[in-house]
Amino acid sequence: MSTNLLEFHAPGPDIKFRVQLLNQENPDVIAQVLEQLPLDTVLGHVVISGEAIWMPTKIVHLGKSNMVKRSPGAVYLYAPGQTICLTYGAITESALVNKFGQVLDSDLPALEKLGEFVFAQTITEPRRSVINITVRRAS
Repeated sequence: MSTNLLEFHAPGPDIKFRVQLLNQENPDVIAQVLEQLPLDTVLGHVVISGEAIWMPTKIVHLGKSNMVKRSPGAVYLYAPGQTICLTYGAITESALVNKFGQVLDSDLPALEKLGEFVFAQTITEPRRSVINITVRRAS
């Protein structure tokens, strides 16, 4: 089992992708994320700040952070909302984020597909759907 990679799997649309953990840049957040695994939660889509999805957690982060600009594939902890967020495209928000992982380049198309699916199912459709996701260490 690799502690450097996480696997995100949304079983409804059957979309998977892997995230490289940034152990050197953000060990405090990574330790908290690993304590939550496997994490079974749901996905939401941001409404104003661009192309990003989020998932609620029980993480209360008060430690060190790795604050950087958002970019496609960025995986970060939004501490005030206790959410893990993933950027899959353009972002209109300029605030820095607490990045702890990066989606593998080869898996960015899967993240984009999931982001578009979540947007359609939770924002644009008149009837909202619950999109489940599981995060675990990659094997």
